[in-house]
Amino acid sequence: MDVFRAYTFGTAGYFALQALPLLLTPKLIVSMLATDPRPMTDLEAYLSRALALLLLAFAATSLLLTGAIPLTNSIAENVTGTDSEGLSKDPYAYPTLVVTTAYHALSAFHLYTQIAYRGSFAFGAGLLCSASLFGLGLWVTLFGSDKGKISAKTGADKRTGNFPFANAESAREKKKESKRKSVARTTSSRG
Repeated sequence: MDVFRAYTFGTAGYFALQALPLLLTPKLIVSMLATDPRPMTDLEAYLSRALALLLLAFAATSLLLTGAIPLTNSIAENVTGTDSEGLSKDPYAYPTLVVTTAYHALSAFHLYTQIAYRGSFAFGAGLLCSASLFGLGLWVTLFGSDKGKISAKTGADKRTGNFPFANAESAREKKKESKRKSVARTTSSRG
């Protein structure tokens, strides 16, 4: 399993993990959040379950749009593989990756502010999960979608540049070559 698929399934699993308590035990969640003992209102039950269903839908959508779950009945059509950049051939894979990574970044920031205000184990666990998925998503966004162009002769990456350190040996060779050409031109024009 490649890193992109691991990120996709990790994101979907995290959304499902957040959704299950809200869907199955909304009364427990609301009673833990309330400062005084009282019965749960219909609005609280509705909002808890609606949020849970939204999280589950978001998990399924991220799996479908990234190509982790095939959308066709044919086995031959389900073999999408990866393109030349390493991502799924699905056209919505990269945008979905960016959106879910941004979600994890915002969620991690929110949880960090909550920990700074009032520390809690639940906020810390959520921060750890969100920050880990954000880091993985950022890595996949920056490095996971681009295969290196490795030279067969030297084994070096062909896409390297000379900024901020110039290749002095190469510059000297070019300067010597240009001097040889200019000397050859001046001698040929005289003769």
